[in-house]
Amino acid sequence: MITTLIEAPLLHIAQLLQQCICYIGNDSGITHLSSMLGIPTIALFGPTDPTIWRPVGPYVTVIHEQDLKHVVVETVLKSVLLHLKP
Repeated sequence: MITTLIEAPLLHIAQLLQQCICYIGNDSGITHLSSMLGIPTIALFGPTDPTIWRPVGPYVTVIHEQDLKHVVVETVLKSVLLHLKP
């Protein structure tokens, strides 16, 4: 499945993303696509500057740690839960 997604056209990926209730991803094109589709998006940033490169949209939360191994799972889960509240 991962190989299939890596090679998938963006339109197909967009269709898959629209089935998500929340998307968690790193600083990548797919994370930007998710935010532009209006999907609640948690963007994980490492050394790149989120003030310059963050995805835009009303439902985007950025979690920034210089080293991604310092991202706390509980912080990510709390962000997801905030997006899922009715």
